[in-house]
Amino acid sequence: MAFIPSRRKKHDTDPGKVRLNLTSMMDMFTIILVFLLKTYSTEGMLIHPSKLLTLPSSSIEKSPEVGLDLIVSKQSVVVNHEEVAKVNDVLNQQGLIVPNLLNTLQVYAREAKRMEELYGTKFSGKVTIQADKDIPYKLLVKIMATCGRADYPNMRLVVYKNEEG
Repeated sequence: MAFIPSRRKKHDTDPGKVRLNLTSMMDMFTIILVFLLKTYSTEGMLIHPSKLLTLPSSSIEKSPEVGLDLIVSKQSVVVNHEEVAKVNDVLNQQGLIVPNLLNTLQVYAREAKRMEELYGTKFSGKVTIQADKDIPYKLLVKIMATCGRADYPNMRLVVYKNEEG
């Protein structure tokens, strides 16, 4: 019995053909993705400063916290991008409480407390105040007194951090 070799090639020995091993490549991409997700930092710019004002500088060491957004520019008082009062009107009125601001903050507080009851998201009473560095101190006191009266006692003033090297 003679051995007759098959005409069909059993192995592809052509060095010009290169095949990728997709399993190894997918493993590599998964490792890179996990590494990037673990090293991604959510710290940093949690608050976007308003273009209507210039924030004061400070040597603060704490990271910013997210809360109800209140902006006090040279012209107006804004809560969550909605103007609630003019600065000149606030400065000319008697007393520490700003009525329009108080009403707006109370609406947000009631809604946050309702969300706490319905969904369990805790109402912290935090408000972040972005105030122009040139506004009168009297105005800032009125704004802060109104926030405290409207169930927002946890006030944070937004400032630029001094970069001293």
